[in-house]
Amino acid sequence: MTEETSKKGMSPRTWNAVSIGVFLIAIALGILIYTSTNDIFDAFWSILIAFGAYMALSSPFRKEEVDSFGPSMSDAICAGGVLLAGIGASGLLYSFTGEVLYTAVVIIVIVALVGIILSIKNRSL
Repeated sequence: MTEETSKKGMSPRTWNAVSIGVFLIAIALGILIYTSTNDIFDAFWSILIAFGAYMALSSPFRKEEVDSFGPSMSDAICAGGVLLAGIGASGLLYSFTGEVLYTAVVIIVIVALVGIILSIKNRSL
């Protein structure tokens, strides 16, 4: 194990390989959804939900050095994953209900969740 990987956790190449594997699993899930609903958008929304959830859940495990400028990389990955999964959930909800109001409510809740999650994650101990 090198000095860089012992300080920061897994190497970026390992994270990239894991991310590609999860993305392929999300595509397989999308294909299964497509075969059951015959709607390509349902497949797309399910891929966004699965990969966004992976990004959000894997963000705490991505160790990095503390930087005093802007959000950390793990914060950006967490926020991006929650937003990606939220957009997928909004699209999937719209495809099943056809109601724009429900979609807007889900997007507002997702943005609030991003704020809450990042506030709790970055609280002072």
